[in-house]
Parts: sequence; structure tokens; C-alpha cells
Amino acid sequence: MPLVLKVVNCTSEDESFMYKLFVSTRIQEFTLLHLSEKQIQSLLKMQYDAQKNSFHTRFPNATYEMIYLEGVRIGRMITDKKRHCIHLVDISLLPEYRGKGYGTEIIKTIQKVAIMERMDVTLYVLQGNPAQNLYERCGFYVIEKVDPYLAMRFDVVQK
Repeated sequence: MPLVLKVVNCTSEDESFMYKLFVSTRIQEFTLLHLSEKQIQSLLKMQYDAQKNSFHTRFPNATYEMIYLEGVRIGRMITDKKRHCIHLVDISLLPEYRGKGYGTEIIKTIQKVAIMERMDVTLYVLQGNPAQNLYERCGFYVIEKVDPYLAMRFDVVQK
């Protein structure tokens, strides 16, 4: 039975969810710092704001979308279309939805759009991030190391 995922554009009402999602992806590394809860929350908020500002500056025309599973928000995706490329800026799922095939379905959907529009797909992944395995299973390959990230590509257009 196919998964029932829906992707819709983000609105200002999604801001608190996007912060919660960011925290879920970063909290583990901050708890290793042995700081007070207040200090950790302050650092998380600063990092969230910095990431958000960086994305808006680097990708001013990006599309921000919420990922829903049967009416429940489970993640977020940011893509930026260029002339011959769809760049996957960020994709995040809540922890309880990771490793269940939802990320694969979203990636495959992006690839179908890329094939229809004859565009390659690119992304950066932090070295050591388990998502690298997902991307490789979906046909992405490393094109460059940009410490601490790996640049990856899924080819549609023949070079």
C-alpha cells in the first residue's frame, strides 16, 4: 500500500513547528555540551535563527514546504530551482518518522519532477549524517567534499 504523503507550501503558522523540527535534529549535539537547559535553549534559538537567515540569504527564491502524513505535519522540505537543477536545500523529518520510508518517498518524488523537467538534483549532506545512505540508495553520488559537507548529485541531464 503506498504511503499517503502530502507536501504543501509553508505559512507563517508553521514557524513553531519548524523550530520544533530544527530542535529535534540538533538537540543531541547540544546536550553533549553539559550546559543548563536555559543555555541550550538559547543556543538552539540562535542556531535556528542563523540557519533561517542563511537559507533566506543564499536561496532567496527557494520553496518552503511542509510534509504531511495523513493530515499530520511530519517534516519540512526546502528546494531551490535553478536553470538546469533542483537543489535540495534541506529536508527534515521528526524523529519518530525517520527510517520508515517517508524520506525515500519524498526524494523519489523530487526525482520524478526532475526527470519530467529535465533537471539534475543536487544537495549537501553533513559528512557522517545517516541521510547520506538514503541519498546513495536513491542514486545520488558524491561530486565534491566541501568540509564538513559532501556535495551530491542525481543526474537526469546527460553531460
